[in-house]
Amino acid sequence: MTFTLFIDDRCPLCSHEVSLLRQRDPLGRLRFVSIYDDQWHSEFPQVDPARCLQVLHAVNERGQVVTGLDVTVGAWQRVGRGHLVGWLRWPLIRPLADWGYLRFARHRHRVSAWLMGAPRCNGDQCSLPPKSRP
Repeated sequence: MTFTLFIDDRCPLCSHEVSLLRQRDPLGRLRFVSIYDDQWHSEFPQVDPARCLQVLHAVNERGQVVTGLDVTVGAWQRVGRGHLVGWLRWPLIRPLADWGYLRFARHRHRVSAWLMGAPRCNGDQCSLPPKSRP
């Protein structure tokens, strides 16, 4: 079984991170499932689809549900880049990081529109805009 992430593929910033993870996962350790695809519910009855709209969810290799930044850290660890985000789980930083994540998750579409210049992805075209030259 792989580490299965339930993703909001209508969120440009979220889709961009998924794209980065896919590029770094040649061994197929991660599986991505759209939260908008209703085909997965019978395979993962332990995951609440309504909660997936609020907070990032994953099911680990043992079938356990993981949520929030633990999903992000777990995904990056599985592709050998956990050191980039592992500090988000340090005891003194964890509560603040989780607080910030919950605010981001609630407003992810607005934040994506602000950061990426588009409120939704256009198909699979969720890349960062090119840097402007002075």
